[in-house]
Order: sequence, then C-alpha cells, then structure tokens
Amino acid sequence: MMGKALLATAAVAIGLTGPASAETWTLFTPFTTNDKPTQLYRAFAEDVKAATNGDLVIEVYTGGELPYKNSDVLKALATQQVQIADLAVGPVAGDVPDLNVFVLPFLCTTMDGFYAATAEALPIINERLNSKFGVNALTAWTMPPQEIWLKDGVDGITDLAGRKVRTWNRMQAEMMELFGGSGVSITPAEVIPALQRGVVDGAITAVVPAYDWKFYEVTKYGYMLNFTMTNQLIAVNQAAFDALSPETQTALADTAAAWQDKFRAGIEEAAAAAKTNLEAEGMTLIDPSEADIAKARELTSPLREQWVSENGELADRLLSSVSGACGA
Repeated sequence: MMGKALLATAAVAIGLTGPASAETWTLFTPFTTNDKPTQLYRAFAEDVKAATNGDLVIEVYTGGELPYKNSDVLKALATQQVQIADLAVGPVAGDVPDLNVFVLPFLCTTMDGFYAATAEALPIINERLNSKFGVNALTAWTMPPQEIWLKDGVDGITDLAGRKVRTWNRMQAEMMELFGGSGVSITPAEVIPALQRGVVDGAITAVVPAYDWKFYEVTKYGYMLNFTMTNQLIAVNQAAFDALSPETQTALADTAAAWQDKFRAGIEEAAAAAKTNLEAEGMTLIDPSEADIAKARELTSPLREQWVSENGELADRLLSSVSGACGA
C-alpha cells in the first residue's frame, strides 16, 4: 500500500511540474495551411520540441488562422502577439526599408548566391531588428527566384510594356514601370480572383506558390526572369527568447541553424516538382534570352543607387556585403 501511495504521489508531482515547466510559443507564417513552407515550419516545430525535451512547444499558425498580413508580422513579433515568426523582409519594408537589400532586381538571383550572401547580411540585419524592435533573426531561407506569370506570352522584355502585373513590394512596381508596364499591389488571397477578372495581366511570385495557388488555371505562361530572391527570416521576440532557460535558448538556436539547410533542400525539391507540374498542366515556361537579361539589368541598375541614397549607411553596408557574396 505504501508503495502505491508513493507512486501516486510521484505521478501527481510529475503532473504538476511537467506542464508548468513547458513553454508554449505561437509561430506565425503568412503562407497558407497546405503550402510547402508551412509544412516545413511544422516539421521545424517538432524538431524544436524534441531538441528541448518538450520544454518549448511551438504551435504553427498560418495566414488563414490568425488575422495578420505579411506587413503585420514584424509588429506582431515586436509586441509579443507571437513569439516566433516567418518574417519576410520585403513585405515589412515600410518599417525597415534599409534592410530590404535582397529585393533589388538582379542583385542576387540564385540559391547559392543567396545563402552565401545571407551569412554576411544577417548580423547587419539583426543590428536594426534588435535595436528598433527587440526582434532577432535566428536564421534565413529563401523561396526560388521570383518570376512573372502571365495570361499572354512574351517574346522578350519589351513585351512587358503595357502589362499590369501583381507586385508585392514597391521595388517590383518600380521595376515594372522601368519595363514599361505597371505594378498593382494585391494580397496573396486576391491574386487568383484578380487574374480571373482581368484586373491584372499577370503576377509576380516564385514557382512553388505559382503551383500551390494553381496559377495554371488563370495564366498560361511563366516568364522565367529569375530577377530576385525573397529574404525569409525565422525571427523571435528577443524578450521571449531571453525568458527561456539557457539550455532551451541553445537548443532553439541550434535547431534553427540546422534548419537553414533543411529549408533549402525542401524548397529546392518543391521547386523542381512545381516546375514539372506546371508544364504538365499545360503552362509554357519561357526562358529569357541573354540579351533580354542584359537589357533588364541595364534598365533596373539605377534602383541600387536610389535605394542606398534613400536608406543611408546601413543600406550601403548591406549592399556591399550582399553584392560581394552574390558575385553581382
């Protein structure tokens, strides 16, 4: 009887102390529930739970599950509405315009270039995020290069003149203007209806969401210009991070660092499959000529100087570090 009593007491003690010692965080990603990045974030959360022996549980929520847009993520992190997030720098450029270096057209256009450059850029990016918002990026990843998806085909860069294309940041809109077209700001949820109604002639995104969002139902061509990369940060609220035990902090940081390669592998695999699947659905993917790429680079080159002029010393440092790493 005494043995059973001791076991019961131990069980009660475990029940009381176990859950109390665990921390639960909310992770927000603006991607939708079934998108590839969301799947990767769920797997990342499982790895964090395992690495911390259950002391940190991360619950993943998507754009359809919490009332935040891409542009809200930094503020949500800064105010601890969420403790960890998929922070895309482009959509929050209104808050940190001097960090938006990867959005510059034809600066960094490959996976190899991005991952070499982000190693140089991340410490500079964290200077601003931490000092201004109390946010710290643990690591970074990227979607495949951005492309232009069109209802009607093009023979070259000059055929973009007069086209209305959905853009998701100011730099893309300025690029379209330099090409003779126009950029229209539309949220991800509105892209397909806008294409269906003819509000826009095309949309800018990477090959993975182009397939996930079923662009093949509303567009027929992909102009594979590979003009820029996204900069997706796995970012945390610094105060929430500091409140974790030292052991949990180390496990979380180490897991995030390891997941940079896992995100890259997962996204590259998804990109190859998406390209094959889009073509199988009847889409035509058009590779621009070297002359068209040279022309596009020439037209957009003034945007770099303009961006540094508008955003000062930190932007200049970022551009220098990214340009060298990307070989631009």
